Amino acid sequence: MELRAFIKESIKDIMGGVHDAQLEIEYGEVVPKSSTKLSVIETGLTSIQAIDFEVSVNVVENAGSEAKLNVVAAVVNGGVKGNSSNSSGHTATLSFKVPVKMPVHNQSKSDTE
Repeated sequence: MELRAFIKESIKDIMGGVHDAQLEIEYGEVVPKSSTKLSVIETGLTSIQAIDFEVSVNVVENAGSEAKLNVVAAVVNGGVKGNSSNSSGHTATLSFKVPVKMPVHNQSKSDTE
């Protein structure tokens, strides 16, 4: 899978999973609304989070087209994801973070009464 598609699909899966959990959870909240006070922000308990990627890629060059980076293996926030390959050639490891704003759990009617 190309690196660009891998990143896109990973983020969509993570955000979709959070949203699905919010719809189905009966008690408690997934990504609850939090305070914007500095003390809360310093703890990292906000809806803005970073998704950590560590991706092994190799370069695939086809005659007459531009080179593409293909994902060989990946770790996303501590879990292994992606596919492995026996392809030969130069493999590089990229580490980066993508900040995202998680969907905030909607308050139920009973929470506001």
